[in-house]
Amino acid sequence: AKLLKQLRLRHGWTRIQLYLRLNELSSKEQIIGFDSIERWESGRQLPKIEATLALSRVFHMPELIQMRVNIIELQKRLLAPR
Repeated sequence: AKLLKQLRLRHGWTRIQLYLRLNELSSKEQIIGFDSIERWESGRQLPKIEATLALSRVFHMPELIQMRVNIIELQKRLLAPR
C-alpha cells in the first residue's frame, strides 16, 4: 500500500493521473475504478492481477507482480487453520 502511494507521488501524479495511465494500458474499456487506487493505497484492497500488470508497466517495476503473489501467499498462511 505504502509503496504504491510512494511510487505515484515520486512520479508527481495525482490519483486521477494514475487512474488514466492505468486504463490507457488496458485492452478492456476500464480495468479499474477511480476509487480502487485509494483502497490500494490505504491497504484495504489488493489490486487484481490485471491491475497489478498495468501498475508494473506504468511504474516500470515487474517485481510488483511477484510482490502481489507473495502477499497472497502470506495471507493464505495467516488465515489457514492451525
